Amino acid sequence: MDRPSCDPDIPIGDWLALERIPRVGPLTMARLIDAFGSPRAAMEASAKEISRRTGLSEKLARTIAEFSTPYDLVAKDVITLEKLGARVVTRWDADYPANLLEIYDPPALLFIRGSFAAEDRRAVAVVGTRAPSNYGTEMTGAMCRDLVRAGVTLVSGLARGIDTACHKAVVKAGGRTIGVLGCGIDVCYPRENGALVEEMLASGAVATEFRPGTPPLATNFYRRNRIVSGLAKGVLVVEATRNSGSLITAAHAVEQNRDVFAIPGSLTNKRSWGPHQLIKQGAGLVESADDIVKAVFSTAEPPRPGVQATLFEKEPDLPGLTETSQKVLEALDPDPVPIDSLVEGLGMDAGRLAGMLLDLELRGLVRQYPGKMFARVLR
Repeated sequence: MDRPSCDPDIPIGDWLALERIPRVGPLTMARLIDAFGSPRAAMEASAKEISRRTGLSEKLARTIAEFSTPYDLVAKDVITLEKLGARVVTRWDADYPANLLEIYDPPALLFIRGSFAAEDRRAVAVVGTRAPSNYGTEMTGAMCRDLVRAGVTLVSGLARGIDTACHKAVVKAGGRTIGVLGCGIDVCYPRENGALVEEMLASGAVATEFRPGTPPLATNFYRRNRIVSGLAKGVLVVEATRNSGSLITAAHAVEQNRDVFAIPGSLTNKRSWGPHQLIKQGAGLVESADDIVKAVFSTAEPPRPGVQATLFEKEPDLPGLTETSQKVLEALDPDPVPIDSLVEGLGMDAGRLAGMLLDLELRGLVRQYPGKMFARVLR
């Protein structure tokens, strides 16, 4: 798969300035860089030029063109990264994870400590409950140890429970592991994993798409989970209750065309509900690490086409839409926004707006995400 190209000598501050513009998420940023070649060129362009060259709405183009960069905050972020020994990896860099480039909305920027490696292409994510049973912890340790022996990089979310058990098992086995945060790279969450993070950096990485100082808000973890599954070729769910975020990660994996696996558990254990449901829905039942290795890595797979081939094409004319529907569509960006923000911005009744969004979704023009988040589908 061809990587998108960009000048490798762009100052970090330029990337951080572009990232701070409201409503500029990873897909919008990708459009801007594809059109202008650098963050500075995009930010210095007129609203008319931005709209013409990217196909973004006039409203969003004006937001970008009129944005006043908070250079004091950008400078503070740069200093924070330098003190931590952290850096920014963009999706245009050679060491950006190849697996992550395959998903629909790869982060434009990743803040990382440690390093990515070519062998991370051969990766599996392990996720599960924050309150595992002894069985769940033991199975996680055994699976991760054996996957390390098979030359697999393990990815997880550095949360309490199964995530922590995964990272600890890999460190103990001397393997590579990548932890994905739902907060800034300078925020230690959970706090008790500070020492574990430092151990992981010796042979692995800790990464996040959230700028320094970002707290671990609940809304961040949905986006974090898509990175966990996107970095891997398969996702293993160990234990998960009905409302577990691990099931969201599994859903991301399915959408990203990743393999999903689950370890069965006791019928009397409520933590078994998630894995058993996944198995009923077609997930691979795992009894050993070899089951995963054979399913995911035993045959050479052709490279999947990257989103770059189709991501930046202009959207066609949209006949058949009412003037109001067109207005709703123009209010949406390629990056998800909550319906409450749309209600406020459009001044529409929530019920009427929900119906119009459903119609646009059925037309293939809008995509709905969990939490009543909506985004415009790129054509």
